[in-house]
Amino acid sequence: MIWNRFIYRLLGVYPLLLLSFSALSQPYQVGFLAVRGATHAQAQWAPTLALLNAQVPDHEFIGHYLSQEQLDAALAEQSLDFVVTNPAHFMLSHHQPLNWLASYLDPHYGQARASVAATLWVRADSELTQPEQLRGQRVGAVHKTAFGGYLLVAEQLRKRNISPQELALTFSGYPLDALAYGLRDGVVAAAILPSCLLEDMAQDGLIELANFRALMVQPDSRCVRSTPLYPGWSFASVGNLDESVLRAITQALLQFEIAGQPQWGAAVRLDEVASLLMDWQLGPEPSPIAHERLLRQFMLQHWPWLASFVALLLGHLLYHWRVTVLLRRRSKECAQLHSQVQQKEQTLSHARQRILMGEMATGLAHELNQPLSAIQAYAQAGELMQDTAQHKTAFSQIVAETERGAAIIRRFRQWATQPLPSAEPVDLNELCQELVTRLSPRAEALGVKFKAELKAQLAQSTLNPAMLVTVRPAVEQVLNNLLNNALEAQVRRLSQEPAHQAWISLNVSPVQTGWLLLIEDNAGGIDEDIIRTLQHNLPASHYHGMGIGLLVSHRLVLRLQGQLIVSNTEQGTQVRLLFK
Repeated sequence: MIWNRFIYRLLGVYPLLLLSFSALSQPYQVGFLAVRGATHAQAQWAPTLALLNAQVPDHEFIGHYLSQEQLDAALAEQSLDFVVTNPAHFMLSHHQPLNWLASYLDPHYGQARASVAATLWVRADSELTQPEQLRGQRVGAVHKTAFGGYLLVAEQLRKRNISPQELALTFSGYPLDALAYGLRDGVVAAAILPSCLLEDMAQDGLIELANFRALMVQPDSRCVRSTPLYPGWSFASVGNLDESVLRAITQALLQFEIAGQPQWGAAVRLDEVASLLMDWQLGPEPSPIAHERLLRQFMLQHWPWLASFVALLLGHLLYHWRVTVLLRRRSKECAQLHSQVQQKEQTLSHARQRILMGEMATGLAHELNQPLSAIQAYAQAGELMQDTAQHKTAFSQIVAETERGAAIIRRFRQWATQPLPSAEPVDLNELCQELVTRLSPRAEALGVKFKAELKAQLAQSTLNPAMLVTVRPAVEQVLNNLLNNALEAQVRRLSQEPAHQAWISLNVSPVQTGWLLLIEDNAGGIDEDIIRTLQHNLPASHYHGMGIGLLVSHRLVLRLQGQLIVSNTEQGTQVRLLFK
């Protein structure tokens, strides 16, 4: 190894310095990880130990060369002040109060960032040429957490889908030289060793390098290696030591050179090492005492934030309690309001029933008044007629009006309890002609002239003559109401003005959206309040006479998906009835 070239020179340069430190007042214990045994580690780290004793006055640095288990035990017992170990062991011991001072510059690579790797070796005469052939083979390693050996090679094997469980692993422990000899002697089929180890052993004359062959060889390397390079060893302090001593040690290490080559550099980051250990889910479990210490330290360091968080939590709990109280209060109020609303709805329902009954009674009385008036008129006319044929005609009209009154009662019962009958094609020409024929005798007797030029209007239509798909009884009821209202209005006008030329016109014409029925008269118009009532759909029982007929007709037209518009003209009233 390269250190052997300088050991004897250094031992000859510093003997007086080593003797002068025997009377130092305060000793410091330095633990070195001895991967190749205590003797080799003592020779490797003697220059560094001698430097510290020379450069840091009034202090004595005493070296202890330990295996990984011994080093862990010494750290747990807090018997060490400094430790020199590989990066993985440093990370795994990070629950200890370690302070990283410097990184070792490996002489093979001359840098701290990339100076640790591992090599998978087999014997030169072995039939194993690919790592996949290692399944079921006896593979030797030093320790399951050895960073410069097992962990690095196992990571590369895992990337090749070779699980460690597929190998017959055996961990021989330290020193490393024993594992190399075991591979040479055929104890194991393959061995996982730190890179440059066999090269150093061959240089020292311990083995013949030609007897070994590496697998998964990485290119461009000073030593044969099977893995990428990782950060090198660390010099760390343990516990809370004097800052001046730590500064003096760091300065001495960074200025230390052998044959013009620096031996220590600034501390480097161990992100790659931490990521590797995290992938393997490695790391010691902190003790309960360590948990308590960390918790206490965290609370002392962040007590303002913790106090603020507790205050916010208490405020949130108080707010939640207040919201809960208000919610219960509001829920109780809502329950009371719901009960009141139910009572009001019941009262309103009873009122609607009473109004509906009043409207039905009023509407029924109004509708029956028309056939009764016609029966009276035909009966009076029959008394004046002498001809038997005329008597028969009058009685036939009386029977027809009686049947119409009975039909009105049946329709009211049906519309009050059931939906409207199904729609069917209706010939408006025929329907209007029937109404005109029915009302003409009464109109002539009262001196009112009907204008119903239906055929001439409908003959010009390109549509099927006056065909409308709707409910015929309902349309007949509406037209009958409107024509009778116009006739009654003319009767009142004639009673006031006997010389008045009374007329009523009925016009049916096709429009773009359906059929338009236009009813006009010159009776002087109707009350504007009744027209406004049609817009607001007020209860019909508030009005009588022509008002009730219009309101009943308006609601019936709405059920037929139609439109009824009433307006006053210069001479009288105009009713526009639109069916789609």
